Amino acid sequence: MKKQRVEWIDILKLSGIAAVFCGHLGKETGGLYDFVFLYHVPLFFFASGIFAGNLEDLSIWQAVRKRFRQIMFPYLFFVLISMIVIILTTDENIYVYIGYGKQFVFGIRNQMYASSLWFFSCLFTMSILFDLLRRIFRKDIFLLVISVVIYLITIFLLPNKPDVIPSWIFNIDSALYYLIYYTAGFLLREKLQEERGDLSVQGKVVRLAGTVLLAGYTLLVYMKKDVLADALYRTIPGVELVYPVIRGLLLILFQVVLAKLFAGIGNLHAVGKETMWLCGNEFIVKKIFTAAAGIVGVRIEIGSALAAVLYTCVMIGFIYKVLIRLEKKVYRRLFEYAGLKPV
Repeated sequence: MKKQRVEWIDILKLSGIAAVFCGHLGKETGGLYDFVFLYHVPLFFFASGIFAGNLEDLSIWQAVRKRFRQIMFPYLFFVLISMIVIILTTDENIYVYIGYGKQFVFGIRNQMYASSLWFFSCLFTMSILFDLLRRIFRKDIFLLVISVVIYLITIFLLPNKPDVIPSWIFNIDSALYYLIYYTAGFLLREKLQEERGDLSVQGKVVRLAGTVLLAGYTLLVYMKKDVLADALYRTIPGVELVYPVIRGLLLILFQVVLAKLFAGIGNLHAVGKETMWLCGNEFIVKKIFTAAAGIVGVRIEIGSALAAVLYTCVMIGFIYKVLIRLEKKVYRRLFEYAGLKPV
């Protein structure tokens, strides 16, 4: 399956990275902070899983090489830039900087100075893990079952829950925990990309009703009135173990609906196509904005959900219009100079 650009998927990724930016602005953003952390990480793995079949015609070694070039080359590039930014904006001794470098080598979530970069190593680990499982378990139902089993293992058997205290190198534990979302994206890939313009009246009514229900559910979750959780917890023993996944997938599906509605509007898909570059630049753009504000004697304070959304739009716009254009030129030349072929 050759990967092709799909507008709504790029927009879906854009909504995800925007949610990440908002969430990383802190609890001062109010209800938005708690809300986006319910789905923004799963959303990226879900969207990536849609194209997981791209490795099916390759050998295991070819698959590893392809994913390393696609994911880890940019990671190494952003590590280099982040280290430069850290050195320029802090006044530490050489041993502290070496410590920061070690953090990037291990790539563990919540243990890196430039925190967003953990996603690169986790996505690389997850894509290889899923590819191995797909080669072993050929049937979709088997992939679903093994993903659920692995998720439950991370809850019951790992000493620290990966979404709370991740600790394994290259985020192997986090990859195991979030694998179920990657698998869901893969299993729903054909249904999600299906375009049907010939629906009957009944089909259109069903689609509209589903959209309304998803919108209502999302609003209730944002308002911290999750009536579905209350109902399931009262009627199904043990459902609280898997409900976070159910809730995450429902919130993601609503984002899918929104992404399809916005497809073809403006330049959103072009920005969403650069999600990996947006992710790699989050730490960098925050440092640039903070330094620039300090020069003119201004302090950046984000005290509401609306302010967080507006500030996020400004950051994404700056990265897309300014940083990415410059970085891509440096990126290509750097790897070509090293005798490597970047993607």
